[in-house]
Amino acid sequence: MIKGSAFEMISFGASQIVRFGSNLVLSRLLFPQAFGIVAIVNIVNQGLIMFSDVGSQAAVIQSEQGEEPRFLNTVFTWQALRGVLLYCVALALSWPLAAFYKEPQLKLLIPVGSLSVLVLGLHSTSTYTLRRRLTLAPLVTMELSAQVAAVVLMVTWARLHPSVWTLVAGTLVSALVTTGISHMLRVGYRNRFSWDRASARALFDFGKWIAGSSMLSFLGQQGDRLLLGRFLGTAALGVYSIAVFLSSALGDAVQRVTQGVLFPAYSRVRPEGIARVREVYYQTRLAIDGLVVTALGGLTALGGFVVHLLYDTRYAEAGWMLQVLSLRVALNAIAAPCQFCLFALGETRQGFMLNLARIVWLATAVPVGFNLAGVHGLVWAVALSELPTLFVLWPAFARLGLLRPSRELLAPVCYGTGYALGLGVLWLLSLAGLH
Repeated sequence: MIKGSAFEMISFGASQIVRFGSNLVLSRLLFPQAFGIVAIVNIVNQGLIMFSDVGSQAAVIQSEQGEEPRFLNTVFTWQALRGVLLYCVALALSWPLAAFYKEPQLKLLIPVGSLSVLVLGLHSTSTYTLRRRLTLAPLVTMELSAQVAAVVLMVTWARLHPSVWTLVAGTLVSALVTTGISHMLRVGYRNRFSWDRASARALFDFGKWIAGSSMLSFLGQQGDRLLLGRFLGTAALGVYSIAVFLSSALGDAVQRVTQGVLFPAYSRVRPEGIARVREVYYQTRLAIDGLVVTALGGLTALGGFVVHLLYDTRYAEAGWMLQVLSLRVALNAIAAPCQFCLFALGETRQGFMLNLARIVWLATAVPVGFNLAGVHGLVWAVALSELPTLFVLWPAFARLGLLRPSRELLAPVCYGTGYALGLGVLWLLSLAGLH
């Protein structure tokens, strides 16, 4: 676990440096509307993938058949078929979405941008196998290579001919490099197209709740941007996307470690009994609460200053949005390890239920918040959307004998400590005349 976490953090750290640097450069070379339009294209791609997700990676990691060629080739074949079907859906959606958002460019941007979904459908299951084995170094190389190739293309293109096509091209190049390298990774087999009915049945039996959960997860995670893009326009969506990008950095780190390291680790210790799973779970949570949740508390206090320091005045509104959205990421950092611990125990239904709770919250709170306080109310409603997920996960955790209520109090203490430290930093900056 320690070795795997180290590789994930090295990969994540390097990835964030590249992403952050490119975001700063591109925000100056391009314009807020470009980020808003490409956000819609990315939302379409993510939605298509999540609406048809049966948890292929989780199935390979968790299943006793995860090393069998017939199972792996069935997963590969399913992904390829799904990629073709999803691209056809993207073509059908391009014109209606262009009319919905009043952006004619989407008629062509979506078909081109969604080619990345088609390409990623052909990637090898070797990446799942390496994650199952906690052999993560080759994946670090693959992900960074794809990211660097995309950034070089985007920055070069933006300097020569600034347009929204710059960002779409970067996404497509990243998909091409990722898929190509995945087939060159050494795992002891090469994928081929084949279909084993027993393997397919095992895959879909495992993923039936994940599929429903992914559908709701997409609506819960992206519903806010879908609303902003429609009612406030793509320029406001671009500013909001900057705030999401900055707030999600630490949350993405938690997701990477949780899915790539903790989930396989929880799966490994499952045969040792609930007491052992609980012990490992709270050991891993200690690092997340102490480091990530504390840092997010600090970011809640410092968000406005961070945006003012890094971006020009066109993105000033992202400052208060970053402060509010940091709370959502902190809540998710508590919920994500709990969710994947339940997954490791075969409780995939809880993923569906927590996303349903999130959707009900958003469907109720976002319209109310928007009507009462405009964009501020909408963003606050989004930030608090992770609270209902805890009320789904914790009862299931308690039922299995995993929950320690007193230990859960550490997270809010860490968040409050980080917030107080952030206020202290602002006070020192004001004394120095820097804020």
